[in-house]
Amino acid sequence: MEAHGARSDVAIARAIREAVRRVPGVAEIGAGPRVVAATYGPGERVEGVVVRRDAEHVDLEVHVAAVYAPSLSLPALAEAVRRAAREQAEALGARPVRRVDVAFDDLHMDGGGRR
Repeated sequence: MEAHGARSDVAIARAIREAVRRVPGVAEIGAGPRVVAATYGPGERVEGVVVRRDAEHVDLEVHVAAVYAPSLSLPALAEAVRRAAREQAEALGARPVRRVDVAFDDLHMDGGGRR
């Protein structure tokens, strides 16, 4: 389903997932601690990124695991994730993005999950 001149929610979620993976300090994209946070499409689900739309707005939810460092600032990392997610969604035509919620599902002490 395409709305607001954007690509499908699954395509947007996939692109956001890849953009957020490149944010320094992100070890991996999580699926949520209890209930799978995902965007669903025909025969596919993109875990860790939820795209919600109403008639006027797009809301995003991104679940990440952070890489621990002595200088780690979760608020700064959350802002970098928000910026990457918003820019990617808007580049694909999902506008206006009303909010981007970032959930930290885990903290990797050894940088695990990072490629």
